Amino acid sequence: MSRSKKKRTGLMTVLERKPSKKEFLEDPDSKESRKKKALADKKKPKSVYEKERSQKKDQAEKKAADAAHAAANKGRLADKIKAMHAEKK
Repeated sequence: MSRSKKKRTGLMTVLERKPSKKEFLEDPDSKESRKKKALADKKKPKSVYEKERSQKKDQAEKKAADAAHAAANKGRLADKIKAMHAEKK
């Protein structure tokens, strides 16, 4: 008994003309639009000024976060917890 082969028939759309470059770029799933987006999103090297600025910004954010953390550890509940730990020691 011989096996019958699978047939690759299905709903294939046949276009009368090939889509233009502009239509390809409008479609978000097309290769051209993905390629264009990747080139736009590609990381560019930062200038010395930008590096210095980002470092200063990071340091300022770190100081602000440390100050907020230190302020968060003050209060009645924090005092109670510190007292309990002092009693245990």
